[in-house]
Amino acid sequence: MRSIYQYLLITSLSLFILGLILPHWTHTQYPKALGPAFTKEIRKNIQVDIDEVKPEIFLLGNSVLNDGIDPEQFEALTGKKVLQYGIPGSASAYWYLVIKNNIVTASSSPEYLLLFFLDNLLTKPEGGVNGHYLPLIDEIADDDEQVLLQKAYINQLNPIEAYLDSHIPLFGERQTVKNKIDNRIKYTLPQLLLKCNKPCLDDALDISFDQKNMLPQTFQRMEIENMSRSDQEWVFFAQIDRSFLPDIIRLTNERGIKIVLVREKNEKIFSIAYESLQTRKYFSDLENYLTTQCVPLLDFSHDPALTSDLFHDEMHLNQRGKEIFTQLVADEFLSLFDQRQ
Repeated sequence: MRSIYQYLLITSLSLFILGLILPHWTHTQYPKALGPAFTKEIRKNIQVDIDEVKPEIFLLGNSVLNDGIDPEQFEALTGKKVLQYGIPGSASAYWYLVIKNNIVTASSSPEYLLLFFLDNLLTKPEGGVNGHYLPLIDEIADDDEQVLLQKAYINQLNPIEAYLDSHIPLFGERQTVKNKIDNRIKYTLPQLLLKCNKPCLDDALDISFDQKNMLPQTFQRMEIENMSRSDQEWVFFAQIDRSFLPDIIRLTNERGIKIVLVREKNEKIFSIAYESLQTRKYFSDLENYLTTQCVPLLDFSHDPALTSDLFHDEMHLNQRGKEIFTQLVADEFLSLFDQRQ
């Protein structure tokens, strides 16, 4: 019994001391602002590519886009220079940051932005922002992302979580401590042994872990993690003001970029008959909202040309499917803007 009391005393004392040390180590004053603290540096690789390539059309999405659209074929069909970025596992928060901190800040922004999505990702701001996605978000966020913090993090906290996060260092700094340890492990040895600094290693990892080098099942799992089936999250007008969609539309409008939303197909939903009434209502409300914002929606979710044999899993198309989907999107794009060559 005495050893148990000693253990509890030592553990409690250690946690207390750690709680006092953490704010000084992380340079954080408590009570602190809610949400993660992002670094000031913004990764600008997409902006650099835009400035170099000067695309007329920018295609943005996740791994479903990578498996669904052939950028070279799309460029040949439309007669316009194309740049495509599909970030596996990404969702609306990441797309918002790419647009805000890379696309609209480029010296020559694209004329068109096609944003590809599945299900309710456009109105699910908390998708792809925590856990192993947090470092990805930090890379393209600066240290004053108030919209991101509010919509992706603070709005998702209940009162108890909010209090613990802002007042208890052990709780509030848990992710910071993990990231510092991860970064020490990740960047120190390459710097010492190979003289490869942070940008060098990030580029090397991007190449090594590019989607074409990974198992398809990995990306199917990542996309499914970000899609939600909660009833409340399928009530469009309950979610729109809490989402990044209004901010995405505002940013592109201010920069003079014509944004087009492209709804991709889920292999399990062959026609509207397979959708629930709630899902139908959600997309009807989305379409009506986009009409008021003068934003086109290209909806391929029930396209009969995309048959089940063209998918290699629930969401990702095979090579033949990619060719067909690329043709479909290019045709609809040209028809939409009456630019057929």
